[in-house]
Amino acid sequence: MSSEEYSDEDDQQSPTSVDITEENPNKEKKEKCSCTKGCSKRSCSCFQFGSGCNSSCGCSSSCENMFNHLEYFFGEDTKLSAHPCFTKWLIKKAKNTDGLKTINRRALCQLIIECDNYSEVCSIEEDFEEWTQKWKMIDQDHKLAHMQTLFRMLLSDDETTGRYYSFCQDYLVQENLKWHCIKCQECMDWREWHCGICDKCTYGVTLPCEGCGGRSERSVIS
Repeated sequence: MSSEEYSDEDDQQSPTSVDITEENPNKEKKEKCSCTKGCSKRSCSCFQFGSGCNSSCGCSSSCENMFNHLEYFFGEDTKLSAHPCFTKWLIKKAKNTDGLKTINRRALCQLIIECDNYSEVCSIEEDFEEWTQKWKMIDQDHKLAHMQTLFRMLLSDDETTGRYYSFCQDYLVQENLKWHCIKCQECMDWREWHCGICDKCTYGVTLPCEGCGGRSERSVIS
């Protein structure tokens, strides 16, 4: 085989040292799904991203997307999506809408406020300290609404405090330091990026992919 033939074949099989192979699966969310029924599995683009379906989706009255009912966590008159890490946890805990509504919200709240660094975060971030002080003072009739405030702060993908609760790590993590990859289904360090060829995350924004040698967008910029 000639060197020219070898190069052509090699180019088809693996990227060159300057090829950008980074993909951000978390940015692939579509405005609507094209399902004709169900919407109860990850094949539904809305379900996959922890979002409820809307009137422009193809599913119409046959929709069984449990994420249509996130007001159970986020409160009435809200139309929020679940954070990718919360989405993973919900799919594991609940198979459908009925299952979602059996999740103990008080236990979920306790899980968050008893995580290792909650007290530390309260000591340095005013909004969490205010939430905690109010939680200690309010009566039982107002506990649910206050829990839903915390859920919006840490479990939604729409309202952000700069942190989210990581079920993967049982920790309040900073969004600029951690992210939950929707493909790998794990919370990743900010230096990890998702390679579209290998279809998994790899470490080092300035380093080539450990699998194929492809590059992240930031490695080319830097």
